[in-house]
Amino acid sequence: MLALRLFGKEDLKLEKVGEPTLEEPGAILRVRATSICATDIKAYTTGARTKIPITLGHEFSGEIVDASREYADYIGKRVVVNPNIFCGKCEYCLSGEHVLCPNRYAIGIDVDGSFAEYLKIPDQAFRVGGVQEIPGNLSYEEASLAEPLSACYRGQRKLGIGLGDTVAIIGAGPIGIMHLKLAKAAGASKVIISEVDERRARVAEELGVDHVVNPMKEDLEKRVMELTGGRGVDAVIVAVGVAQAQKDALRIVAKGGGINFFAGLPAGKEEVPINTNLIHYKQITVLGTSMQTPFEFKRTLEILAQGVVDLKPLITHRYALTDGITAFQTSMKAEGLKVIINP
Repeated sequence: MLALRLFGKEDLKLEKVGEPTLEEPGAILRVRATSICATDIKAYTTGARTKIPITLGHEFSGEIVDASREYADYIGKRVVVNPNIFCGKCEYCLSGEHVLCPNRYAIGIDVDGSFAEYLKIPDQAFRVGGVQEIPGNLSYEEASLAEPLSACYRGQRKLGIGLGDTVAIIGAGPIGIMHLKLAKAAGASKVIISEVDERRARVAEELGVDHVVNPMKEDLEKRVMELTGGRGVDAVIVAVGVAQAQKDALRIVAKGGGINFFAGLPAGKEEVPINTNLIHYKQITVLGTSMQTPFEFKRTLEILAQGVVDLKPLITHRYALTDGITAFQTSMKAEGLKVIINP
């Protein structure tokens, strides 16, 4: 079969490799749609992976074409898979906070992923509820976006965004747009996006954001205060891995509000000097989230199936696996939002 494999920094190759086999319990998935994520781009630009070479890809859906006896009923079914494989036994898993599992590993990050014609779904993915059937009204492409959307859903749940809230999102990439759609679906009365790229700002406007601020042309804090009557926003989601964005969040959040540092910072740049008095005197909550629990993954698929959030407008490019290198180049240029590979 064909697979898009990373061999090191900026060393991505389309290769012919052996198909995965069932030597232990699990299933074989025929990948039908898989999208390129910022994490994949980071792996390409840094070469940082626990396993090299590795087949990248962790946002995917497909059809189960073979399975061990335990999962034979799944053969022929359309499924989407949470790429994070949890032990299900540690204190974090037992408390429902699977994302903190010390035994976690991930498809496409620690083991071969979905930029291939086939991949193996491990037994443990089934055991912890990570394999979900795709509702009949969802396409493979829409289902492949359940993974990033569920991470956003977790972030907003932790912030408690709800009816009437004002929300600021820093960054209008695919993740920022997903946060926009979720916040609106939750009943946010006003969503403000901070974005320096004019193309992405226009997309945010087309998809229903209330206001866009370009912090390179306007004072972000001043503009947010104008838009909120001098109060600030109830919640800020930092959807870009930029230190200044984290500092800005502290300035534009309202007293008693919440901030989610949703995007991680690049290695070597994690230390950020911030004014902690803003946290203290404004009595704000600052948190971070990543990944998603099995419950959040399942709930997100239901949100998509019910049409609460429509991700079809985010899919801007489609490529065959044979054009995988070109797909990566398109994604890296930020010429669209979600780039889908159809193996």
